[in-house]
Amino acid sequence: MWRKANVFIAGFILTTLGITLVLQQWESVVLVFKAFIGPLLAVTGLVILFSSTLKKND
Repeated sequence: MWRKANVFIAGFILTTLGITLVLQQWESVVLVFKAFIGPLLAVTGLVILFSSTLKKND
């Protein structure tokens, strides 16, 4: 019983600290997200284009 309580408390503390750190550096988080969204969209588009050219063996 105490083990579950300790794990819950540790998880709660780590979650709170993580959210606090993210909110303190919110501008950087937005920049990182914007930096990854462009290449991610480009690669997704290339995969869709490539998959549309594949022939199925029926």
